[in-house]
Amino acid sequence: MNFLAADKSQIIMIVILAVFFVAMILMSVIPQRKQKKKMQEMMGSLSVGDKVMTIGGFVGTIVEINQDSDRFLINVGTDDEPTKVTVVRNAIRSKI
Repeated sequence: MNFLAADKSQIIMIVILAVFFVAMILMSVIPQRKQKKKMQEMMGSLSVGDKVMTIGGFVGTIVEINQDSDRFLINVGTDDEPTKVTVVRNAIRSKI
């Protein structure tokens, strides 16, 4: 009789651990998916004239978008003294 009780408690413990494991995985995957979707929406909405920040910390205005190579030409200088830099699409961190 005690042998069966020990088996039941072990099964219950395994089920509880499995539920916690699945919950931890879901809690890490769902926010990543939301963040990825938000980033894709932001990338799709970029257009000439938008102010952006790169992953390197540069802040500038999009001057030209090259659709063929997924590159942006951004002006990180002033309007009086433009300094244009070419960056790849994945280097854009956020839209300001």
